[in-house]
Amino acid sequence: MTQPDPLHPDRDAALWQALEAALAGAGPDYVPRTRHLLSDGRPKYLNRLMLQPSPYLRQHAHNPVDWRPWGKEALAEAKSRDVPLFISVGYATCHWCHVMEEGSFDDEEVAAVLNRDFVPIKIDREERPDLDQIFMLVTQIQTKHGGWPNSIWATAEGRPFHSGTYFPKPQFLQTLAAITDAWRTKRVDLITLSERLSVTINQHLADQKAAAPIDAAAHAQALGWLRQAHNQTEGGFSQGTQFPQEGFILYLLDQWRRTGGLEPLTVAARTLHGIAAGGIHDHAGGGFHRYSVDVNWRTPHFEKMLYNQARLGRAFIEGWEALGDPAFERAARRCFEYVLRDMTAPDGAFYAAEDADSARPDGEMEEGWFYCWPAETLKDALGGDAEAALGALGLYKAATIEAGPIAHLDPGQPQDWAALDPLLERMRIAREVRPRPLRDDKIIAEWNGMMIHALAIGGAALEEPRYIDAAARAANAIWAALWREGEGLARLHLAGRVSGAGLSPDYAQLGLGCVALWDATGDARWLERAERLADELVTRFADQDGRLRQAEADGPLGPVYDDSDGATPSGESTALELFALLALRSDAPEARTRADRLLTALSGRIVDQPISRLDALRAAAIRGGRESDLRRALSGGRARLRVRRDGAAVRLVLSIAEGWHVTGGAAGEDRAPIGMTAEGATLADIKWPDGDELSGEVEIVATLSSDHAPSLLSLSYQICSSELCYAPEIARIRV
Repeated sequence: MTQPDPLHPDRDAALWQALEAALAGAGPDYVPRTRHLLSDGRPKYLNRLMLQPSPYLRQHAHNPVDWRPWGKEALAEAKSRDVPLFISVGYATCHWCHVMEEGSFDDEEVAAVLNRDFVPIKIDREERPDLDQIFMLVTQIQTKHGGWPNSIWATAEGRPFHSGTYFPKPQFLQTLAAITDAWRTKRVDLITLSERLSVTINQHLADQKAAAPIDAAAHAQALGWLRQAHNQTEGGFSQGTQFPQEGFILYLLDQWRRTGGLEPLTVAARTLHGIAAGGIHDHAGGGFHRYSVDVNWRTPHFEKMLYNQARLGRAFIEGWEALGDPAFERAARRCFEYVLRDMTAPDGAFYAAEDADSARPDGEMEEGWFYCWPAETLKDALGGDAEAALGALGLYKAATIEAGPIAHLDPGQPQDWAALDPLLERMRIAREVRPRPLRDDKIIAEWNGMMIHALAIGGAALEEPRYIDAAARAANAIWAALWREGEGLARLHLAGRVSGAGLSPDYAQLGLGCVALWDATGDARWLERAERLADELVTRFADQDGRLRQAEADGPLGPVYDDSDGATPSGESTALELFALLALRSDAPEARTRADRLLTALSGRIVDQPISRLDALRAAAIRGGRESDLRRALSGGRARLRVRRDGAAVRLVLSIAEGWHVTGGAAGEDRAPIGMTAEGATLADIKWPDGDELSGEVEIVATLSSDHAPSLLSLSYQICSSELCYAPEIARIRV
């Protein structure tokens, strides 16, 4: 056992032994992030975070700050020592988290103050989004903005009284000194403030609004806000820093499919064009960075998050289905290929993220280094073809970051993909010799569910079985690693270590992924798993009013509820979509009851601020009567419909469950097994299946009079078994 480090000489022997064992167990290739604080090649400092599975927490295991993970032990120590908590919330691929670590948490002067006057706690927001939500709300209320790292000062009960985000060292030391002085001389004021903040947070999260009808007015309000926020020049919904806002795009595309209004489609398409062309799109390697620091999508903040790949992959698939734009199909395929190549674990599950920072040749870390293309680097990769790439990818323009220029396209110009893509692949291969950014290898149930969902949808739309197979493999891996009979779903695992009870978004997103797999394959086990997850959602998270808590256990301020739909949809919005989809795939009354109960509980909040609950608003439209997608369930899941349009050609495939068949037509039509009409185009050359009763997989192929004009198809049918028939139905599909 090594000697105790100089800032923590009083640790007991059992803790030192556990820390030393954890360090030894990290293996010979383990390299601490805090490399400058080494002694004879070993870490100079070692704290309790070394015992945690989270890569983010372990990044801070060698800070001189004596970090604790969140838990009863840390809170009890604060109470016994009569000091406040300092809570720092971040995540493994957070650039400014790294900056604050290097400037303050690696600094021995800062560490001495934190260790003496506070109990310092580190939280991985991806591991504990329930705690992150509470503490971020505090920061937003007090400072009118938020971000990570999030810095919170709280009482020993975990009730916050002061907050901020990133602090440079001088300001941080001043703040620590001021809070220490106030704790000694004006503690009553701090405790009173913490109590007021707790009441405000609880009212914000748990206040139940009266049920309200979700009608056309709610959609009009949401569309009006999106119209006003939309950047008509660059796409997106900002005049400055641009986030993809995938929830906005998916809602707009859903509204177009439901109403035929061209404005939602135009806004969504302009935004997708900007994202596909900009530097936020990794043109060499595929996939997307988290956001752009400029309005024209050119200069990204270089993190790559799994949830962005899932949501943007799905948005580009739906945009391609709406418009047939090959740039959208290409963006989706390249996104999926990136995930399968660079973000997939050996068992098939998906890793969480890649960092913004990477190592320069001198070993120093710099944001974006891995992704930039100085002229000489490009010439080394492409030789005589470098000039063509310089022009096509905008690399001749002045660099917007110090590391070098970033590849981007002109969203208004057509591209010769056959010429450009081979150059990009050569660039990707050449780039692989650079040190890659840190990859956060956490396997998160929620984010995997999102990626499974996107791959299943993408595989069915593109008729790419490889994507569906990858989705199924990931779903099986998550089920094997994180589901325990009688215990439910865990949130994450890393290197075989399972951590954290599953949260409501974990259950709901994995459930949606299983529904998408059933839609794509018809394999009953996926629907069974989705129904099992829906049952657990209600059992574990439902309260007496019908809402769903984010976590089973209360947080420091009481039950934790979702605030809104953000970068990822809230657990409640996702659960509403899951319940609504299952109600269309089953005749079980409880499927409809649970969907209606949650919708009633959320309706007042949705109507009050629809722009904050767009995923819930879209789910409410599903529960209102029908799906809008080109893949959907019919007659309580007795059939699955998928539609694909390619120019003027349209193909409909109806997969009918065993023991059921299609017979006759809707009321008022002839008795042909299936009828079809179109609005907005004329149908011609329809190839009908033979027979009066159709079963198994039924295909209809037709030609529309226009290659591009949107058309609303109406498919009339009646599904029967040998014992009963559903009422005649009409499915309307906008293509």
